Amino acid sequence: MDDFDKVFGNKERIMVVFAHPDDAELYAGGTIARLIADGKRVRSVKMTSGGRGSRQEKISEEDLTTAREEEDKKAMQILGIKDEDNVYLRLQDGTVENNMEVIEKLVYQVREFQPDIIITHNPEDVVIRWDKSESWINHRDHRNTGISIIDATYPYSRDILFFPKHFKVKGLKSVIVTEFLLVDYYEHLDLVDIDITNFVEKRVAAHACHATQYDVKAAQESADFFTLTPEGRRRERFYRVIVD
Repeated sequence: MDDFDKVFGNKERIMVVFAHPDDAELYAGGTIARLIADGKRVRSVKMTSGGRGSRQEKISEEDLTTAREEEDKKAMQILGIKDEDNVYLRLQDGTVENNMEVIEKLVYQVREFQPDIIITHNPEDVVIRWDKSESWINHRDHRNTGISIIDATYPYSRDILFFPKHFKVKGLKSVIVTEFLLVDYYEHLDLVDIDITNFVEKRVAAHACHATQYDVKAAQESADFFTLTPEGRRRERFYRVIVD
């Protein structure tokens, strides 16, 4: 099954908002590559630069931040995201909050980019359940990123009395976003499947750019775990939300 046209057929501008470098590739790398190949414009917003994700190696937060941004830039190039649509908010890794400071930063991005749909983290579940035998913790940065970007779209991006200084910047205007794709849902009734069979190699190559976190083998194993279907196709799965 492929819901690409159903979800994206009438969309031109897609914003992906994730907590850390490598999240976009892990959850939606094939979808992003397919969107760009289809002529869509995609903006990737990273809340943090992952400067504390050291995997126990001895490295300073500053050096790891620099390394991870460089890795991420290479990954974005592979997926096809333009430099002007590759955004780092540079909040400190592990400290993403659902507060007005964070919401304003996201409102600015939404008002500037004017997305038709937003892809982001599961904002609800502390524990993610894959199946009866597999589950994991939903990172606090992930949860707060998901809820903050949803909050940013309603009512703050829409209503002009919130953050009115934004409208002094050329091109920024009120925007209403009514559609979202949420990642890290696996048993929801409203899941959609995006076929990425022809784009899984780009997903793996982009994911493997994050050498401080993964190697090619780990990136391939991640793709196999999350995307491989019993029929041998590849798909990325999202909870589709449409609101009034």
